[in-house]
Amino acid sequence: MATASRARPTAGRRAELNWNAVIAFVLSAIGLLSPVGIWLGYRTRAAIDANRQIGREFATAAIIIGWLWVTFLVLGVLAYLWILI
Repeated sequence: MATASRARPTAGRRAELNWNAVIAFVLSAIGLLSPVGIWLGYRTRAAIDANRQIGREFATAAIIIGWLWVTFLVLGVLAYLWILI
């Protein structure tokens, strides 16, 4: 039954929010800082899984929003270069 106790976050204590996930989310929402948000989101998501903390949704949203910004910026630069040619 030792594996059943590992499934619960912590017995008797509330799981803590990982604030790095919130910071990653904010950085990803800011367009030019999205690569930093992506990097921090991946690192934070791994830490949340290892320490059984709360905030995985913020880290995942930071990764998704960050990649959307990177895609938008790359397509914008390509469109700009296409117009110049």
